[in-house]
Amino acid sequence: MTTSRLVVLSVALAVCGCEDPPPPIDPVAHSADVETWREWRHADLMQPDGWLSLVGLLWLEPGRNTFGADTGNKIVFPPENAPASIGQFVLDNDMVSMTVRSNLGVQVDGKPAQWYMMSAPSLSESPVATLGSLQWHVIKRQERFAIRLKDSLSSTRIEFPGIEMFDLNPEWRFVATFDRYDPPRTIKVPNILGTVSDQPSPGAVVFKVGRKKYRLDVTQERDNPNYFIVFADETNGLETYGGGRFVWVDVEDKDGHVVLDFNKSYNPPCVFTDYATCPLPPRQNRLPCKSRLGRKTIRRARSRKTWPWPRSPLEGWDDPCREPRGRRGATSHPHSRGMNSHTPCTLMRTTRSLGTVGTVREPNGMGFK
Repeated sequence: MTTSRLVVLSVALAVCGCEDPPPPIDPVAHSADVETWREWRHADLMQPDGWLSLVGLLWLEPGRNTFGADTGNKIVFPPENAPASIGQFVLDNDMVSMTVRSNLGVQVDGKPAQWYMMSAPSLSESPVATLGSLQWHVIKRQERFAIRLKDSLSSTRIEFPGIEMFDLNPEWRFVATFDRYDPPRTIKVPNILGTVSDQPSPGAVVFKVGRKKYRLDVTQERDNPNYFIVFADETNGLETYGGGRFVWVDVEDKDGHVVLDFNKSYNPPCVFTDYATCPLPPRQNRLPCKSRLGRKTIRRARSRKTWPWPRSPLEGWDDPCREPRGRRGATSHPHSRGMNSHTPCTLMRTTRSLGTVGTVREPNGMGFK
């Protein structure tokens, strides 16, 4: 082949985006990378303010909301580490202020406080109030406001038995491509509360298994440039959490390549606590496979009741409030209590009972059909 033809071919390959993907990672390096991630994940869960410390999701009503451990308060904190009366929250339109008793030692963002604005349109995020082992802040879901309460001495955190993982499988680390949407799209993302929100999606991660191509829409969080994926597969509700799993993907390189490693897929916080407000996989992010990668599901001693997740990611998700056939006598999720217009939906309906304490399983090994 002449030099001129080589030049033309090189230019053509560059124009059509046919650059070779990065070489595969060394198996030893991959194993070390995943092990480091697992250690970080466990340490993150065990943080004093991590998901294991979450003990309350307490919805505010318009006007005054007294709070403390006494059951006469509108907002009742768990009695183990809270005074009978702490103060009050006032919800006025889209602003939440807090007044506390002066002799208790409540701090906000590390400073003593008796009155503080906890949520307002001008605030980018809610400040954090602390009292002993307790901390709380305000969250907004749709048009409602709630207190997210954490306790570093919660039994869930102190007695956490650890995480059981599926075996690492290097075949399910993909050098994928990023299909950027121009303009960015808006996708429908359901959540455990039974509502659906519109989330901006900059694109999709596209990967191939054999000759078949799959794609997963991504979203981005406000302070993180990397891509977040909520996905479902056919292990959900049996070997893994029924509400799907999460995985992060670093932004694409200059050639549009990303690394999608299902060995780093992990459980939503709703696996560990009743009081998280987890997103669920959008319809297009359901994989027709069994993804035995990352973390398995969990059994909790205090969960001697039926639990609010679907047995299958395909069950009742087309319409979050459609009753699935053959399911009766289901109970509502604790998140939905007092939600007024938000009725308990199929996504939160009882489909499975959990038994005694075991280890948390977080998935590895995929078998695409």
